[in-house]
Amino acid sequence: MFMIGKYVALLFAFLACASSADAAADEAFFESVASMGFANTGCGAEPFEALLEKHCVHCHGPEKEKGDLRIDKLSRDFKAGVDSHHWAEALEKVNSGEMPPKEEPQPTQDEIAAFVISLDSRLKDGRAARMAARPAVAHYRLSRTEYQNTVYDLLGVRYDPTKPGELNEDTLWHGFERIGSELSLSPSHVDRYYRAAEIVLDRAFPAASVEPLKVRKTAAELYPSGGKDQQAALDQFGIKRPLRRVIYPGSAPAPIALSPGWLGAGIGPIHSGLYKVRIKASGIRPPGGQPAHLRIGAMGEAEMPLGEGGIGIDITAPEDSPEVYESELSLEMPKTLGFSVVASDEVKGLHFRRLFGSTIFTHSSETSLLTSPAFPQLFDGKGNGLYSLVLLDWVEWEGPLVSEAEKSRRTEVLPPDDATPEVVAEHLQRFAERAWRRPVKKGELERYLRFYRTEREAGEKTADAYRVALLGVLTSRHFIYIVEGDKVARERLTDSELASRLSYFLWSSMPDDALFTTAKGGMLKRDGLKEEVDRMLADGKANRFLDDFARQWLQLHRVGMFPPDKKLYPNYEAWLETSMKAEPVEFFRELFAKNLSVDGFIDSDWTMANARLCDFYGLPEPKTGGFQRVSLKPEDHRGGLLTMGAVLGLTSDGTRHRPVHRGVWLSEVVLGKTPPPPPANVPAVEPNPPQNPKATLREKIEAHRSDANCAACHAKIDPLGLAWDNYDAIGQWRTREKVAAGVGEDPLIEPSGLMPDGRAFKDATEFKRLLLEDRDKVARAFIEHLCTYALRRVLTVDDQDDLQLIEEEARKNQYRVKDIVRAVALSDLMRKR
Repeated sequence: MFMIGKYVALLFAFLACASSADAAADEAFFESVASMGFANTGCGAEPFEALLEKHCVHCHGPEKEKGDLRIDKLSRDFKAGVDSHHWAEALEKVNSGEMPPKEEPQPTQDEIAAFVISLDSRLKDGRAARMAARPAVAHYRLSRTEYQNTVYDLLGVRYDPTKPGELNEDTLWHGFERIGSELSLSPSHVDRYYRAAEIVLDRAFPAASVEPLKVRKTAAELYPSGGKDQQAALDQFGIKRPLRRVIYPGSAPAPIALSPGWLGAGIGPIHSGLYKVRIKASGIRPPGGQPAHLRIGAMGEAEMPLGEGGIGIDITAPEDSPEVYESELSLEMPKTLGFSVVASDEVKGLHFRRLFGSTIFTHSSETSLLTSPAFPQLFDGKGNGLYSLVLLDWVEWEGPLVSEAEKSRRTEVLPPDDATPEVVAEHLQRFAERAWRRPVKKGELERYLRFYRTEREAGEKTADAYRVALLGVLTSRHFIYIVEGDKVARERLTDSELASRLSYFLWSSMPDDALFTTAKGGMLKRDGLKEEVDRMLADGKANRFLDDFARQWLQLHRVGMFPPDKKLYPNYEAWLETSMKAEPVEFFRELFAKNLSVDGFIDSDWTMANARLCDFYGLPEPKTGGFQRVSLKPEDHRGGLLTMGAVLGLTSDGTRHRPVHRGVWLSEVVLGKTPPPPPANVPAVEPNPPQNPKATLREKIEAHRSDANCAACHAKIDPLGLAWDNYDAIGQWRTREKVAAGVGEDPLIEPSGLMPDGRAFKDATEFKRLLLEDRDKVARAFIEHLCTYALRRVLTVDDQDDLQLIEEEARKNQYRVKDIVRAVALSDLMRKR
């Protein structure tokens, strides 16, 4: 690698001679370069083009096109900026010594210096023109999650846009679901936004008031005929305990958790909202088996859990001491929900299932009462449970619940029945300013007020006519989009635009009243910004950021995309997958709450785990349900994001681990470098032939990359993934790779390799140590991902100076996570359009 640090500082200070009108200054500049040991190469295109022609074009030109890049075809118009991102990448690679590759003829330090100075000059000279060429107004459509949060914060209405038939799914860009250029608007979107707005208004202002109801169903009532036959059997054997309902893994969706009829005849969508569910239950767990996990989810024709939006509860209470478990669930009504127990030790067999639903002997002391060998067994002769079971005493539902805070958001939205046109206009303006998240001129609302007047003239009541105007506000582009800019282009955001950018960054929703007030008073551009950011980070709504950013940054949508083969991974089930998805999010939440360093992303002596993950990882199990901080030891082979089941699983295909995909994920997510796509028509890695000696996937990949077209990229990607070969497709630790076909025993794992810069590692532990040595790069990548999320766009070369300032601020605070988020929120980059 060429050491050119002695002139790096100069690159950020000089004025390019191509744009200088002072010949004497030009000469003085080149004298300073010569004094540093570099040749005076002049200030034309020659140094720039000469190095490209001599060292780059033969690999990125007409004869070859490595990485799908043609240097000779890149635009030299830096003001238009068509290929600025490619030139910025070339600058970085040449400046770092990564290019040309070590096996190729190398340029001299003088050539590198002249090239870097010349290219940096061109990029900087074109920046003003590129910035001026941006559209005067930018539109960033709200994601489905942001729409859901916004209507809740605006009107206190719970609405699920992910329900089938509601808002269209968001287009993803490298896991991010809020990139403006990806979120287009089609005719189907428009129709669904109108329907969504109507649903929201119906729930905010129902035709008739809806009072919350409470209903309790005992286990007896969940049996046919109210459990009379089962109770008679208990009485026959002299058993005095209450009748319970057994729920077991793999059971048909027989036990109903909620039926619409329970909450009143004819219950419909008007009753959608927040419900509180309480159950009294206990659990049975076989020795060495999984704890009982009860899921309440949508009913289906086959096995459960089915559907989104369900809840899961770890049932830790023993059979003799049932406990009351409570949770809240937002329901789109009418809804039928069922119970299911999620575990890998699934009970199978039609005959067994048919009898199991009638089982009444649910205590280990009652096994001797079974008189028929055909009757299903719950316990062995020693009273140990044979399966993970839930024993249900009763279930209670209460709802829909509406808090005083939710009611207050609707206060004063509707004008009085006898309101004058002026009062109606004032009400609509106040609502529009909150919904559109900016000051609104009266003229902008004339169209909607005209709708109102037309409805009133047709004989509609004030409230009904006014709903038409509200519908217009909620379907306006100013609500559906975050709008930044004016007819005349400007560089900076207004205070109201900055308030929205901050709130959708830190809260995934609209500004609250305090932020609106600060913005309206012009304080966000002064001392008020720091105060507001600190307040927002301390608010409970910051959990939305922690959930949404972690999920998108880490690409957790890919977990379960390729369901693991049941024969290969019999202990993988829905609860484990759900727990895996939650672990990195809860881990990120803990790092943020404790303001720990980004080093924790790479390695840690703790993780966040629930009972199912502890069982999977072989860790001491928490005594209560839910996620808790769990200590790790070296022999646990865990620590940091990279050894989590979710990360290791999302880069697998359901049957085997994929080192190349793991390397690409790590390069992109942790190091911020997206590798180029593979060349077309590259053959896949073939399975091991039955007659050949068993070979590891690593050995097959090494043979695969013997192709010269693949070798260069694979040399940078593969070691990043091969370091984790001790973990299989679902993240289980192993020392040998299980090969289905072939001769001989399963081969030992070989996780050693070389980092792209040549540093060697022997296993994942040493690999993590090398990554920690590169903490500046890890922190820089994290900052870039945060800024991409906050700005809702792909970063460009023109953002680099601002990113550098954020990085310097973060370094002062030892790269602590919460401090980094705060530095991004307070950065100058956040204030620019």
